[in-house]
Order: sequence, then structure tokens, then C-alpha cells
Amino acid sequence: MQKYLLLVIVSIAACFNSQAQINPKGSSCFQIGYGYPSAMQLMGQMFKFTVNVDDATSSTSFKYKGIGPVHFRYDYMLGGRVGLGLSANYEMGKFQFTEDYIDADYNQFSSKTNFNFSSVNAMARLNFHFIKMAEKVDIYYGFGVGYAHTRVKLEETLGGNMVDPIEQESIDEFNDYLNGIFKMFPVAFEEVFGLKAPIGPNAGIYFEVGYSKAIAQIGFFAKIGEPRGFNSNRWKWY
Repeated sequence: MQKYLLLVIVSIAACFNSQAQINPKGSSCFQIGYGYPSAMQLMGQMFKFTVNVDDATSSTSFKYKGIGPVHFRYDYMLGGRVGLGLSANYEMGKFQFTEDYIDADYNQFSSKTNFNFSSVNAMARLNFHFIKMAEKVDIYYGFGVGYAHTRVKLEETLGGNMVDPIEQESIDEFNDYLNGIFKMFPVAFEEVFGLKAPIGPNAGIYFEVGYSKAIAQIGFFAKIGEPRGFNSNRWKWY
């Protein structure tokens, strides 16, 4: 236990005693993180709270399973407090609604409806950093806009069997309609305030809050390039 406590203390000390600039002019940075909660996760929690019902004649339940959003980002410091880079994220999930009920003739029926989705966003992003020559903490504002690739699929089974062809045709038309809307407006954006704290001269943790598929995200960053040339560490406004 003492060894683990010592490791934590050393990590915190390294975080607050690192003298290297977090984002010097001309440097590059790579980030990977995970977001929570996303809009889909919030919707899943809302449905779970309102849909789950169990009484004498019917029983309904709702489940949501998903992965992400997972975030990847590359940032290059242009020469002032401004960074330009690429931002990408991925999320997938499934909404599942099941129902068991007895009709007026006392026949038992069951149905299962799955709504699957996957979404990939790729954006150009600008970061504006507030602290000159940040060493202990870096605070920034980020905004990105780009392309969104979203696909959805509705599936339904009745009593363990597929629905009849006529109803399946309606389901297929609904899938085509939704995917058509996403294709017509394939726009992605994100807007966040973030904070970076180093745990060494070339790496650290970051935290962002705002909108980027999720309300908040946390992850790691690493510098993958250093500035070169005369007076390369001098910060100026662009």
C-alpha cells in the first residue's frame, strides 16, 4: 500500500513541477480520450426510466448498450496561442425494446425491437490557449467543424420470428428515410473548454467539457514534435 501511495505522490509532484512548456510554438500533440455521457447515452437512460413497466397483462423493458464516444485528436501550434489540427470521434450503440403482452383473446405475444446506430465524425479544429508559456496547466477553448457519417438500422422480431414481408417493407422504408436525412446533413461540430496537466515533460492528462458527442471527456496527451529554430519557444499572438 505504501508503494502505491508513493507512486501517486511522485506522479502528482511530477505534474506540478514539470518545467517544460506544454504546448510550445511549433510543437505537435496527439490526444486520445473517452467521452461521457453522450446524447445517445442520455436518451437511453431516459427511455429506461420511462419505458420499463411490469403488470398483470403486459411487461416491457428497455436496454441500451454502446461503445464510445472515443476521441482522437492531432494539434499543431502555429506560432502563437493558436493550434490547428484534426479531431475525430467514433460511437456505436443499440437500443433494445422488448414487450410481452396478452391480447383480448388471452393470446400471449412477444416482440423485440432493436435500433442500431454508428457514427464517425472527422473535423478540422482550432484551439485558442489562454496561458502564455504554460508549464503547470494549459487552459484552452476548442472549436471544430467537419463531416459526419451516421448510419442507423431498425430491426423487429415477433415471437422469435421475423415480421411479415409487408411490415418489413415499411421498416426498410423507415431505415432508408432516416439514413437519407443523415446523408443530406452530414455536418459535425464540437465546441469545448479544456484543460491539460502534464505528468512529465512530454505527456499528461486532459479534460474537456462542452459538446463533442459527449458532455465531458478525459484522456491522455503526448507531444510528438518539438519546436526548432532561433527563438522558437517565444509566444506571440497570431
